[in-house]
Amino acid sequence: MNKKLLFGVLVVVILALAGGSYYYWKTKMQKSATQQAVEDIQKTMAGVSADIGNNVSPDVTTPAVNLPNLDANPYNKTNPFSNLKTNPFK
Repeated sequence: MNKKLLFGVLVVVILALAGGSYYYWKTKMQKSATQQAVEDIQKTMAGVSADIGNNVSPDVTTPAVNLPNLDANPYNKTNPFSNLKTNPFK
């Protein structure tokens, strides 16, 4: 056989094997997007269901908040018009 013909046939066979294996990998080995999305949703729901089952409450995990001083208006103490009958600032 001619060396050029043998080399050409070998290249075609290698390309055919590479293309076939890529097609097989693409169709059989990978999951479709919908299957992957369904699995991800099920994993998330399982995690949420586990948290609900353990009685996790926002009241338990939220820290206590100290209320600020309700008399925080500085003008209540320094208002020069506090002796008037109608105070426009109060």
